[in-house]
Amino acid sequence: MALGRSPETVSVDLDKSEVALIIGEDDENGMSVRVVAGSEVPEGATELPAAPEIVLALAMRLLKDPDFHDDVLDWYYEHQDDDDDDEEEEDGPAGEDEE
Repeated sequence: MALGRSPETVSVDLDKSEVALIIGEDDENGMSVRVVAGSEVPEGATELPAAPEIVLALAMRLLKDPDFHDDVLDWYYEHQDDDDDDEEEEDGPAGEDEE
């Protein structure tokens, strides 16, 4: 990103019940983490709904535990094969045509 230029942005529409965890990365500042909710949490609320609470917990863990993102990536790569196996089971055995 050149100095003096604003970064390109992408708009995302969230349903009122959705919460987004936005993770950014650049060479100068490292990782950034933002939480965006589809609706405002009422002021003075004593509890958060489950979705925002989970997303906030993930955001805090990413910010406060430098090794956590590596653990998440390791978990992701270890389980990629599981996702491929699930897709094959849904499609049927590889190489067999449906009649």
